[in-house]
Amino acid sequence: MSQTTILEKMKEELRMIDETLAQLEAQRKEIEEAYSAILDEENKIIDEMRRCRDPYRYSQLEMKFNAISRRRRELESRKNEIERKIRGCTEEKSRIQMRIEYLRPKPS
Repeated sequence: MSQTTILEKMKEELRMIDETLAQLEAQRKEIEEAYSAILDEENKIIDEMRRCRDPYRYSQLEMKFNAISRRRRELESRKNEIERKIRGCTEEKSRIQMRIEYLRPKPS
């Protein structure tokens, strides 16, 4: 009897991990979209800096580039953090699934 309650608790944990994993995947997708947009903007500014001959305009572009580059690095660190969380959740999920398989009654 107690084994079935343990199984139910593990299945509930598995559902919670699945929900968390889905949320993390959605967050990763949002961050990747923002990251690619910032990367495109950064590349556009670099191209404009290469073509620029005016020192005043170049310094403006350089300041803009530094701000965008800082935002990109922040997003990159958030992206890495979420990917670590996703890896942890998938490892936890597989470990719980193996325990559920082990605890599940075997058919005779």
